[in-house]
Amino acid sequence: MSDISDIEEDQTAPIAPPGLPGQFDPKRHAREQHNALERRRRDNIKDMYTSLREVVPDTNGERVQASRAVILKRAIETIEKGQSDSAALSIELAAQEAKNQHLKEEIARLKAKKEAAKLAATVTKK
Repeated sequence: MSDISDIEEDQTAPIAPPGLPGQFDPKRHAREQHNALERRRRDNIKDMYTSLREVVPDTNGERVQASRAVILKRAIETIEKGQSDSAALSIELAAQEAKNQHLKEEIARLKAKKEAAKLAATVTKK
């Protein structure tokens, strides 16, 4: 007696009864294409996890073998930290720009005051 899962796992078994040697079997061809496509997809995901593991720092700054779940968790933590740092820097930038604008206004006021003093000095000399 055969279990159905044994049939599904045996990918070498023909899907349709074999015909003449060299005869094209569309079902077998479709399954082989699907299997190749799925293998490429899994390989691509594996490569992306490897790339992600290489760029996401470990807590000790070392690269270690980690499960995919740990890699994703560290990537999320790194992204969240980056977003938090970015928000803090944006607030600091806005504060510095406001301070810079205030200083520019102060410089303009002092220049105007200096020009007024020069003008008053030339008027009193005449």
